[in-house]
Amino acid sequence: MASSSIVSLVYATALPAGAVNGAGQPPSSVRPWCHDRARRQQRLVAAAVKRRYKGTARKEAALAELIERKVAEAMEVCDGHEKEEGCRVAWDEVEEVSQAKAHLRRRLAEAPDDPLEPFCAHNPDAEDCAVVYVDD
Repeated sequence: MASSSIVSLVYATALPAGAVNGAGQPPSSVRPWCHDRARRQQRLVAAAVKRRYKGTARKEAALAELIERKVAEAMEVCDGHEKEEGCRVAWDEVEEVSQAKAHLRRRLAEAPDDPLEPFCAHNPDAEDCAVVYVDD
């Protein structure tokens, strides 16, 4: 990252005469492009954080955990028995759980509201209706 003396030098050459204050810094009304970029990134991060209900976040975490468990089971079942029916069934289970998680993620990305919105509208005190904020 550029030091403050380099930034002030760039501003001193890019700004009209007298636009640099006595400390060699540009006036507060003139911001370097990196500050604008940082503010845009902060807005993008804030936009990526979404309001979810605890039940939805819990369901997504449970599906992720189930995928890990099913993969471990499939690897154990298939160890040296890749051609057997049990191995194919185990990997089919992994695929089904993965598709369920992908479907949930797609619904969360496409829908303006959380899937629990109708339930929570009628049951605001339910444990699953506590609001959490998650990064997408």
